[in-house]
Amino acid sequence: MMEKQGWKTLAVVIITLFVLENLFISWAMVSSYQDGVKLNECYYDICSDYPEATLESNVCFCYDLDMLGEYKIAKTEIIK
Repeated sequence: MMEKQGWKTLAVVIITLFVLENLFISWAMVSSYQDGVKLNECYYDICSDYPEATLESNVCFCYDLDMLGEYKIAKTEIIK
């Protein structure tokens, strides 16, 4: 009798793991897409007039070259 119940428990565990795995993969894809949208907004909308830009913790930094050819922060904007 115990052997007949074992497959049901195993099936529930496997289905639960499958659902959790799919939820994690979906969350990772949405998070990655949102980061890409913010990065594109920083590079192409906010800092389009500057040669370099970075995005750190929803803060977009635009860099310009100084007289020595080194980058300096020229503009900073928070992305919502």
